[in-house]
Amino acid sequence: MGSKRRAAAVAADSIPQRGSLCADFAHLSSLTAMISDTVAVGVLTFLGTGTATAAGLWQWQRAQAREARAQFRTQRVEALREVWEALSDLEEAQRTSLTGGPAVADPRLTQVNLLLLRRSPFLRPDEQEWAQAFAQHVTEIDTLIRAQALDGQPDPEWWHTTAQGPRSMGVLATAAGELQLLRRKLGKRYAAVVRGDSD
Repeated sequence: MGSKRRAAAVAADSIPQRGSLCADFAHLSSLTAMISDTVAVGVLTFLGTGTATAAGLWQWQRAQAREARAQFRTQRVEALREVWEALSDLEEAQRTSLTGGPAVADPRLTQVNLLLLRRSPFLRPDEQEWAQAFAQHVTEIDTLIRAQALDGQPDPEWWHTTAQGPRSMGVLATAAGELQLLRRKLGKRYAAVVRGDSD
């Protein structure tokens, strides 16, 4: 009988007890919950880090774009200033050369065209057209006035008489009118860009 009891005791030990199964299940559940909590914390950390990184990258890209726009605007203002000054210098040189100096419009026209070519990335197409037309009209006016000159000097008396003006007067007046219009357009655009009202 003793061996039967021992065998029964060993068999009883090998069969899991009901309380022991519940404890094992509870332990397994808490282990699973702990793993789930760890995984959830890891996933949330990963998502938070990813979101923060994406937001930081987006802010950095916006700052870079804003800086690039500011640099472009600065270059654009500088380009318009250079063009405005070159055209003003061209017109001033043309006007002063009529009082006795040699023709200066052609060499300065080349300088203006080279400036427009060099600064073209920062000028709009209409601004380039206006500047080229302005320079052409200055050259045209210079040529027409010099064509009417007597002995290399402009005739200072024709507007003091009631006689009809030179034949080229109509073309000259048209060119002068267009020159004034172009000066206004370029001046308004330049002022708007400097103020920041225009890109």
